[in-house]
Amino acid sequence: MYKGLSMSLHRLCAAALLSLPFLAMAPAAQASDDDPVVFSMGHEQWTASQFKRVVADTPPQVKEAALADPAAFARRYADMHLLAQLAESRQLEQDADVRQQLAWVREGVLANAAKDDLYKHAQVSDEEARRYYGAHQGDFVDYTLQHVVLRYHGSEIAPRAGQKDMSESEATAEAGKLRAQVLHGKDFAELVQRYSDDDESKADGGVLPETASRNLLPEIAQGIAGLKENEISQPIKTRYGIHLVRVLKRTDNNFEDAHPHVVILLKSQLVDRQIEAMKQATPAKLDDGFFQSNSAP
Repeated sequence: MYKGLSMSLHRLCAAALLSLPFLAMAPAAQASDDDPVVFSMGHEQWTASQFKRVVADTPPQVKEAALADPAAFARRYADMHLLAQLAESRQLEQDADVRQQLAWVREGVLANAAKDDLYKHAQVSDEEARRYYGAHQGDFVDYTLQHVVLRYHGSEIAPRAGQKDMSESEATAEAGKLRAQVLHGKDFAELVQRYSDDDESKADGGVLPETASRNLLPEIAQGIAGLKENEISQPIKTRYGIHLVRVLKRTDNNFEDAHPHVVILLKSQLVDRQIEAMKQATPAKLDDGFFQSNSAP
């Protein structure tokens, strides 16, 4: 799903709290011909390089909006900065509720920093990477797929008004009939427009963006693993419906191409194991009676 990003001042402030450098007062700007002042508020100024650093230090959801429309971001930041200065002048950081919120944000920032630091220092040898690639080579295939999805009773795609609520077996049988039509020359895109219940992909003729096999739904990845380009899967059940999948493009990546992705996966797994070991060494102990009595009904 692709949506435009529109961020209110309230959302900007909330997201900005996740990045402490973002809240810092601008240092005295050392402007030059190569680095002019591009943004100012009262006696504070930001040069081009300083403003870029502000953007770089923001959380991902803020950064996306800032890069898309830097001027709008600067105006919203100016509003937030002005209100933050007002809060400081009124010593609102001494308010108990505000202190608690700041402490919560601080914990979150430090926790993320610790995880980032663990990742940065995680080491993966070439031998480890090759061994993982050899055992999971099928995870490093890039696909461009086209599909028809038929919902069934209980699947996550909601039925349209007046649509027959097919059972799983009925939807599977219907998908099999559509597959037979394609094998006899029926245009796949035409079937997408007529039968698919996935409205999002239907707008593109059922064609999905290129995706690595490891990022596909496991059922889809397994169902198309042996297919060549232009071949069509048997009906595949997922929680969304019964899929009929056509492979438009398949790229089997060699180790050199897959290496960066292998390293990312192995480093992430190593970090997860380190965090799990920490949790085992210092387990959280909960009073079950207290938490059960205070759970939402």
